[in-house]
Amino acid sequence: MKVFEVKTGMKIPWKARYSLTLLILLSSVLLLCNGQDYGTPTEDGAGGGEPPPEMARCNGIFMSYSFGSREREYPHVKNVTAQSWAFKSSAMIVNAGKEELTGWQMFIGFRHKELIVSATGASPLDGDYPLDASNGTTFVGSPNTDLKTSILTAGDFTQISTNIEITGTLFGVAKGVTPMPRTLKLINDGWECPAAKRKGGSMNVCCKRNPKFKVKTGPKTKFAPRRHGDLNIVYDVLQSFGSNYLAQVTIDNENPLGRLDRWNLTWEWTRGEIINTMRGAYTYKRDPSECLYSRAGQYYKDLDFSQVMNCQKKPAISDLPPERKDDNVTGKLPFCCKNGTLLPPLMDPSKSRSMFQLQVFKLPPDLNRTALYPPQHWKIDGVLNPQYKCGPPVRVDPSQFPDSSGLPAVTYAIASWQVVCNITKPKAQASRCCVSFSAFYNSSAIPCNTCACGCNDIDTTTCNADRNPLLLPPDALLVPFDNRTLKAKAWAKQNHMPIPKKLPCPDNCGVSINWHVNTDYRDGWTARLTVFNWRDFAFEDWFVAVEMGKAGPGYENVYSFNGTRVPPNNRTVMFQGLRDMNYLVGQVNGTHPLRDPPVPGKQQSVISFKKKNIKGLNIPEGDGFPTKLFFNGEECALPKHFPKKSSGYRHGITYAREFMVGGAKGWTVPSGSQVYSQWAEQSRFQVGDSLLFVYQPNQDSVFQVTRDAYDSCNTDAPTAKFADGKTSFALTHSGPYYFISGNKDNCNKNEKLVVIVMADRNGKTTSSSSPPSQAPAPSGEAAPSPPITSNLEPPATTPTRETPNNAASSFSSFVSALLGAALASTLFLH
Repeated sequence: MKVFEVKTGMKIPWKARYSLTLLILLSSVLLLCNGQDYGTPTEDGAGGGEPPPEMARCNGIFMSYSFGSREREYPHVKNVTAQSWAFKSSAMIVNAGKEELTGWQMFIGFRHKELIVSATGASPLDGDYPLDASNGTTFVGSPNTDLKTSILTAGDFTQISTNIEITGTLFGVAKGVTPMPRTLKLINDGWECPAAKRKGGSMNVCCKRNPKFKVKTGPKTKFAPRRHGDLNIVYDVLQSFGSNYLAQVTIDNENPLGRLDRWNLTWEWTRGEIINTMRGAYTYKRDPSECLYSRAGQYYKDLDFSQVMNCQKKPAISDLPPERKDDNVTGKLPFCCKNGTLLPPLMDPSKSRSMFQLQVFKLPPDLNRTALYPPQHWKIDGVLNPQYKCGPPVRVDPSQFPDSSGLPAVTYAIASWQVVCNITKPKAQASRCCVSFSAFYNSSAIPCNTCACGCNDIDTTTCNADRNPLLLPPDALLVPFDNRTLKAKAWAKQNHMPIPKKLPCPDNCGVSINWHVNTDYRDGWTARLTVFNWRDFAFEDWFVAVEMGKAGPGYENVYSFNGTRVPPNNRTVMFQGLRDMNYLVGQVNGTHPLRDPPVPGKQQSVISFKKKNIKGLNIPEGDGFPTKLFFNGEECALPKHFPKKSSGYRHGITYAREFMVGGAKGWTVPSGSQVYSQWAEQSRFQVGDSLLFVYQPNQDSVFQVTRDAYDSCNTDAPTAKFADGKTSFALTHSGPYYFISGNKDNCNKNEKLVVIVMADRNGKTTSSSSPPSQAPAPSGEAAPSPPITSNLEPPATTPTRETPNNAASSFSSFVSALLGAALASTLFLH
C-alpha cells in the first residue's frame, strides 16, 4: 500500500491524507472563530468571560455578577449562621455604548458578611485585603481604569471591558442556597441603573446616562478625576530612566479636625522594587544583607547595597526631625522635616502638608522608562490620632509644579496616582482617649468607660472588662487609675453603693478629659474642661474639639484657651493652647515618689455658653454634655451616662441600669418563639437604662427598626445598625423600641425584641431608695445578668422630726458639707 512520507520520517497511509487536510482546515476555522470577539482573560482581567445575551440589547454600561462555587471552611460548626464558606465569583463590566467611561466604579451590594480576600482586574475602593464587604464594596479598575468604546477600538474587547475574579469568605448561608448580592450598580456621576435582573446564580444590569444630568464645568481630564478625602496622598513620578525613577510623595490633611503626630507610612511593593535614596524622610530599617539575598541583589550585582536605603517589601517610612531641614543630602525640600506633624488646616495651613522624595530601582521585566507601577496597600498612622483607612492608588492626571527656572511656566509630572484616606470611627474599647463627666448638682463623677482604650495588655482575670466603672469623688480623677481603688471603695461605702467582688478594669487611656458642668442659670451656663496627659511625653500644638449638639450655637467664650468655631454648622468648637502654652506636658513623679502617685500633665479652662434663641435647652438632662469629643483628631470614648439632677438632687437618687439581652446566651436565635417577649414584659425599663447585646461580630448584628420592619423582618432600611459584637444601646426616651437581628433568617426565627420604656424617673414620681429587683428569666432561657447599677446620687436618708438639737446638728452638717465641697473644688482646679 502507498504511503505519504513527511520530512520528519513519519509515514502516513495515502488514504489518510484527505482526512488530515480536512482536520487542519477545520481547526483553523475554529481558531479564527474563537478570536473574533471575546478573548480569554488577560493578566489585568480584561476581556474575560462569555458575553450574556442581555448585553446585545444594552446601549450603555453593562455589568454582570456570577456566583461560581463555595466550599465549607474550618472550623465546621452546627450553627448555620456561624459557618464560614470559601467562595469564588466573577463580575464583568463592559462599555456597550457610544461614550467612553473614565474612572469606572462598580458597586456590588454583598449581604452575607462577605470577606473579600483577593480580586483580579480591579481593586476595592474601601480598603485593603482582607476587606469586610458585609455592607457592599466598590471596585475600581486596576490597571484598566477606563473603558473605551467599541467604535473607537474596532471592537477590541480588552479595551472596552474588565473581568473581575473574586475570592473570599461568606457566612450564614444554608446548603442549597445561592448567596447573591442585593444590588449591582454603577456609581459614577450621571449614570442611572435599574434594579438588577437575577436568574439563578447570575445577575446583570444595563446602566445608561441620565439625560438630565449636568456635567460639572471644569477641565477635561484624561484619567480619573481627583477626589477629596480626610487625607490625600499623591505619588508623582518626576523623572524616569530605564531601571529606576524619581518619585515624590505629598500628603495633605484636608479634614478640619484631622491630625497626625509622628506619622508612620507603609505600603507594599508588588514588583520587587527597592528604595535606593530618600530626601525628606527615612525608613526605620536599613539592612544590606536583606538586599543581597533578594531579587534586587541578584540583578544589581555591582551595586553597593550598604548605601541603599531599604529593600523591604513593606517599608516603614517616617518624617525627618526639624534639625535635618537644611541638610544638603536628606533635607532642603519644601514641607519636610516636621517630625511627622500634620495639623488641621484650621490651625495652621503651613503645617497641614508633608512631602518627601525617593529614588526607586526596578527589576525585570519593567526595565523601560514607561513601565511605572505605584506601590499598593497604603497605610498611615500616628501616635494618638484618628485611625485612617486608605484606598488603592488611582491614576489621575499628572500633577503641575511651578517651573524651577523661575519663568512663568508649568512643569508636569510624568505620571501621578492619588491615594485617598478617610477617618474611621473607633470601635468599642479601641479608642486612644476617653472622657469623664461631672456636674455641680451631683456629688459623683462618672469616670471613663471600662477598657475604653482596650484591655489587651492587662490580665482580665483579676478585673471585670464588662462591668460599668464605679462612681468616684471628683478629686479621684486627679490620680492614676491604679491609685483610685481605695477612693472608689470608700466612696461607694459612704454612699451605700454596691461594691462588686471583681472590680471593673481600668480605662487604659494615655489621655483623659473631664467635662464638668460648672453653673446653670437663666441666661447661660458654664463648663470646665480639663485635659490630663498620663503619658511620659508631651503633646505639642495639642487641640480638643467638642461637638455640643443643641447647645453648640450658644458658645460664647473660653478663658484660658483659644476657641474657634468649626464650620459649616458651628456646633463644634476647637480649643487649643495659647501662645507659649501649647505644650501638654507628660506625666511626672509626685513630690515624694515612694508615697505620692504620679502627677499628670494638665491644661484647664472654663467655657461659657448662652441660652438665647435656643429653645428647649435642658442642661442637666444631657444638653450640657458633648455628643462627641476629639483630642488631636482622635474621637474619644464618652461615658454611657451623664450625671442627672432629680427633684431633690441633694438627697435624691438616680439609677442607671444595663440589661444584658438574652442573659448568658446573649443575642442569638432563641429556643422558643416568645422568649424575648416574655423577658421584656417581665422587666421594667426606664429612661437612662441601657440594653447590652452580646454576639459574634462576624456572625450577627443588631438593627433598630420601625414597627412595620419589626413585624416583617425587613432589614433594608434600619434606623440604626450595630455589628461590633458588644452593643450598648441607651434608652433615651419613653415609648417602644424595636430591635431585630441583621440576619433576616435569624429574625424570622424570632431573634427580635420590642422594649417599652416607662416615663422619665426624674419626674414627679417618687424614686425608690433601693435598686429595682431583677426580672425573672423566661422559661427555657438562662437568667439575665443583674442590671449594672450606677448610683448617680447618694441614697436618701429616712426623714425625722426636727428638734432644736437636730436643727443645730443639721446646720453644722450643712456648713461642714460646704467647706468640704469648697476644698474638693480647690484641689480639682489647682
